[in-house]
Amino acid sequence: MKTVRWGMIGCGAVAEVKSGPGFYKAQNSALVAVTSADAELTRSFAQRHGVAKTYMTSEELLADQGIDAVYVATPPSSHKPLSMLVAQAGKHVYVEKPMAMRFDECQEIVKTCKQQGVRLFVAFYRRAMPRFLQVKQWLDSGAIGQALCVRAVQYQTPAPEDLSAETLPWRLKPEVSGGGKFLDMGIHALDIFDFWFGAIEEVHGIASNRASLYDVEDTVTATWQHASGVQGYGSWCYVCGHGEDRVEIVGTKGRIEFEFFSDKPLKLSNHAGIQEAVILNPAHVQQPFIQSIVDDLNGMAVCPGSIESAVRSSWVADEILRKYRLENGY
Repeated sequence: MKTVRWGMIGCGAVAEVKSGPGFYKAQNSALVAVTSADAELTRSFAQRHGVAKTYMTSEELLADQGIDAVYVATPPSSHKPLSMLVAQAGKHVYVEKPMAMRFDECQEIVKTCKQQGVRLFVAFYRRAMPRFLQVKQWLDSGAIGQALCVRAVQYQTPAPEDLSAETLPWRLKPEVSGGGKFLDMGIHALDIFDFWFGAIEEVHGIASNRASLYDVEDTVTATWQHASGVQGYGSWCYVCGHGEDRVEIVGTKGRIEFEFFSDKPLKLSNHAGIQEAVILNPAHVQQPFIQSIVDDLNGMAVCPGSIESAVRSSWVADEILRKYRLENGY
């Protein structure tokens, strides 16, 4: 069995716990080289995680013939150029979500990877997490009958760094992120719904900025319909006075309820009563998905991530945010 040798571009907070360790803890996988825009951060990450090689630039890392695949762990504004550089270097691409700033950029990445004969994966890693697979098992087994509709709610109070232009995180800067926290977090829900219910074929959304803390949207509502007929509704607000995280799936014979961003118990309600499933998140939440990529590259199994659905998720987000972006010039 071949060991997939990974390079990583970007050594920020996401790579520290959620993803980085997964590359050297997964079976038949090794993290052999890293780089980032901050040389000291690169050296520190390598020392703490036992990575043998560090590079000053992405180009130097991509010239390393001992690397098979590269994880792009940078903000969305660099996803397209870096993903295309990785592909042109003949290495497989694993890029953070959202796949790119816009739907058309996603299409360009896909085209380049096909032309270069390399594989492309996008970090919609919840598709491989045990708690989300349990929900899929309930749905596929008919535990709630035929699924009819899904509702997602995410409300958050502003973080301290959101309150000042001097401390504003890159996720709230449109030129870097392409949108606000909805694009950063809400897109995960859109992708997992695609995984469970099929392609979203029709979507309508309203985005606005209610608190005037930053330029990107802070409040979003959307409705949509999947190819399977399941209808969806979502409400996301990141300037609320209280927090709430809830997903509800209603079927002809019951319902499923859970929190999307925690590992509190999943709840299934049907004719047999109420069943709770306690499934804790893995220490490194991307590791199961990374393992699935490694297994896929080795021909052992198919990664549950779909490039077609990753591109669709960006199209859905674009449709929801289109009017707000046009009105606000980004």
